[in-house]
Parts: sequence; structure tokens; C-alpha cells
Amino acid sequence: MKYHLLGILSCLVLLGSVPAAAATKNPTPTTKYRYATKKASVYTKSTSKYYRSVWNNARSTWNKKKVFKWSTTKNKQSRSYVTTVSKKTGIWTNATGMAYNGKSFDKKGNQTGAGMYLNRTVLKKYKYNKAQRTNVAIHELGHGLGLGHNAAKSVSVMGPTNRKYTIRNCDVRGVRKAYSTPAKTRDTLASSAKPELEVDHIKDYSNGISGVQNIKRTASVIVEGEIIKSVSHHKAPKNYYTTQTMRIDHHFKGKTGKTITFTQGGTKNMAVAESEILPKNEEIVVMLAKNVNGNYYVINDGQGMFVDTHKNNGHELFEHVSDHNIYTEDMLH
Repeated sequence: MKYHLLGILSCLVLLGSVPAAAATKNPTPTTKYRYATKKASVYTKSTSKYYRSVWNNARSTWNKKKVFKWSTTKNKQSRSYVTTVSKKTGIWTNATGMAYNGKSFDKKGNQTGAGMYLNRTVLKKYKYNKAQRTNVAIHELGHGLGLGHNAAKSVSVMGPTNRKYTIRNCDVRGVRKAYSTPAKTRDTLASSAKPELEVDHIKDYSNGISGVQNIKRTASVIVEGEIIKSVSHHKAPKNYYTTQTMRIDHHFKGKTGKTITFTQGGTKNMAVAESEILPKNEEIVVMLAKNVNGNYYVINDGQGMFVDTHKNNGHELFEHVSDHNIYTEDMLH
């Protein structure tokens, strides 16, 4: 009896000593978008008392870290704003939120405007509580001030699909790094300053071959072929997407006709981070699912797209659009 009791006590001690998720060591990555100084004013477009509170909590959380100050303005013409949408198609399919960086720039190429969004439909569908919705709002404000995504499973508010963590030390160090030097003329950005959308999806498939295996399981259709028609769409608020029609050479999963039409995020004039618009005659492998209206879409945009490199070492080689890793055709089906 004593033996069993000791065993139980040993297990309890071990369980009690299991550490929480380890802190992420490296600073959160930054993007090319930043304000001239460590502060910006945002206009809150949300009329819902609940979501105004979510955005206010998110703004306050950043301000308490004293690395960047988000103030509020009553100016409806403000170039920076926060808001919500309720959408389930186009670029918003399975998106919890989005940051519209580079809404406007100064002559030096510094960002002067950004829009941050939450998608009420997806947050409600996946049962995010208020604290989790606030974490998503903090995440979008992070994109707005110049932070990119941290690695998958990072202990960071900027994790690709984060709903669990608030701002961590790695995020604070990322902001400090972004604003560690005074703003100055950046000729490359100033001469080609363009807006970009950072879309945050409910799931992430960025973990190399493991991510590819996961997206293959998620996809209802995997096909190879050439783009034969491309039509861009822009519907407010910021539902930028492109409808692609593809001639199919090979079916790897699912059954369709000789052609298939699907949507992907972004247009020729509005880029999506870690993605690209597929041009006519592009030879690709795409991994597709259906939205609530029964229309096909590329899963997570660049994560579900693989472009033929036209190189051959005994196998056709495809470049993953989101991370530029190279895969053989047989690895994609």
C-alpha cells in the first residue's frame, strides 16, 4: 500500500513540476511597415459597445508595455482605424482578423495609415471568449505598428493563429527593434510604397512538410493545371479577392470537371502577405476547400499554392508560395 502511495505522490510531484510553455527567445519579426514615431491615433469605427471594449482593451494592453502608444481620435477621416466585419466569403473565408498596412505613406516611405479588423462571424463560430477576441485585436494592432508573425506554436501574441497569449517579452523586443532607429528616408520603400493585407486564419499550415501534410488532409480537392482566367474583385469593406479558373491536368484528390473555379485572397493591386496572385498560364498545384456558399477557395492563400519551377531532377519541382520551400509533385498528393 505504501508503494502505491509513494508512486502516486511521485507522479503528483512530477506533474506539479511540469513547466508552462517555454518563452519564445527571439524578438518577434518585423515588417517593412512602421510609423515615423512610436505612436499613432486610431478611430474606432465599431458601433458595438462590446467590440469597442475589445479594441479599447487591446489598445490599453499595448500602451501598458510603453513601447508604442495607441491613442484614440474622434476624427472619422483618420487614416488609421479599428473596426469589425461579419463576413464568411472571399478573403474573409475562415479569417479571424486582418491588418491593412500601408493605407497611406509619407514622402519618406513611413506608414501614416493602417486599418485593423476583427471578423465577428469566425470569432463567434469558433467560440472565442472576450479575452481571446482581445488577444486577436492585440495581434492586429501588432501588425498595424509593424510586427509580423512569430513562428507556429510560439508563446507570443503574434503567433499565426494565437488566441491564448497576450503580449509577451518577445513581442515587446520586436517593437523595440522596429523603432530602435529614427525614421529616415528609405528610398526603396518610398518609391514603391504599396499597401498589403496580413490575413489571420483560424488554422495555420506553415510548419514545413508537416504543414503540407496537414493541409492535404484538410483539402477536399487537390489539382494540378494552368490558370486560364483571372478576375479581380474589390468589395467594401476591404474584401479584396480574385476569382481564378483553372484547366486541370491531374486530379490528386477529389473529383471535378476539366476546369475548376476558385477564389484566392488579394488582387493585382492589393497584395496579401506570404501569397501572390496567380497569373494566366501559371502551372500550379492548389489545395482547395469549399466555403459556406459551396464555392472553392485556396486554403490560407499562399499556404495552399505551389508553383511549377520548370526544373526537373527526375521529379517535377514545385515552390510553396508562402515559404518558398521546394517540393516534388509526389509530395503534394
